[in-house]
Formats: sequence, structure tokens, C-alpha cells
Amino acid sequence: MRQNLLFPFSIGVSDGIITALILASGGIVSMGITPFLALKISFGSAFAGMFSFFIADYAGLNEELHRTARQLNLRSTRYLLRGRLGRDILLEAFIGTLISSFFGFTGALIPLMSSMLVPHNIYIPLLISYAALGLVGYFISRTTAGSWRFWIFIMIAIGIIVTIAGSYLKLIS
Repeated sequence: MRQNLLFPFSIGVSDGIITALILASGGIVSMGITPFLALKISFGSAFAGMFSFFIADYAGLNEELHRTARQLNLRSTRYLLRGRLGRDILLEAFIGTLISSFFGFTGALIPLMSSMLVPHNIYIPLLISYAALGLVGYFISRTTAGSWRFWIFIMIAIGIIVTIAGSYLKLIS
């Protein structure tokens, strides 16, 4: 197993924050988020992200196994999937899914709970959300040897775009 924890962490946190912002920007702006609503949105974000992450991660790991089998000139990867490697990639996808779901729930709580802690200031929850996305961008840049400025900018820009879209959609207001 590759034991890469940054991938499920970054997917979970960023998906949680972005989902919460698209759904609840109208509520954050109008200061209409209750603790029960925050938990419902966070759970929904984590639950939906859980399936998406598992399917994408398991399919990616499965593709790596198929590519390796082709490079080794194996006729079929079926016996690899039925053996220890198959169990390992299933376990790795499952563990990544748990990590991603936990951080998706936690990530969604960042803008929602901060809007309740500072109820009469809409800017603080948004700034906290953008700072968290920027921090995820920084961690991504460190592991990909990319430009930290670029990754922080991209993550914050995505947060701002999603907030604007969520404010206009007013899914929860």
C-alpha cells in the first residue's frame, strides 16, 4: 500500500469546505445556519464524498495494477485482483475513504461552525474557509514540488468562485 494520507486528507477537506460553501453561502451571508443544519450539511457532504472517493480511488488503484500487469506481460490481472494485491488495494481504498469522509465532515464544519461562532460577521467564516483551502493548497504544493503561491491562489480562487455561485443559488438561506 502506498500509505499516501495527503490525498484523502486534501480531497476530504477541500470537498467538505467547497460543498458547504456552495450549499450554505446564502445561509452564511444571511446568518441563518443552525447547529443542526451545520451537522446535516456536514454529514451530507461526507456521505456523498465517501462514495465518490471510494469509486475513484479503487478504480485508480485497480488501473495501476492493470498497468503493472501489462508491463510484466501478464495475460490477465484477474489472479492479481483475487490475491493479496487485490485485497491490499481494496483495503487501501477503504482506509482512504474513511480518512476522506472524516475530513470531509470536518472540512464542511469549518465555514458552518465559524459562521455560528461569529454570528454577526459574514466575512470571518469566509476568510477562515479560504485560509483552510489555502493551507490545503500549501500542503499539496509541498508534496508535488509545485509552486506554493500557485496552489494557494488556486484553492482560494475556487473557494471564492464557489461562494459567489452559492450566494446566487441560495440553496440554503
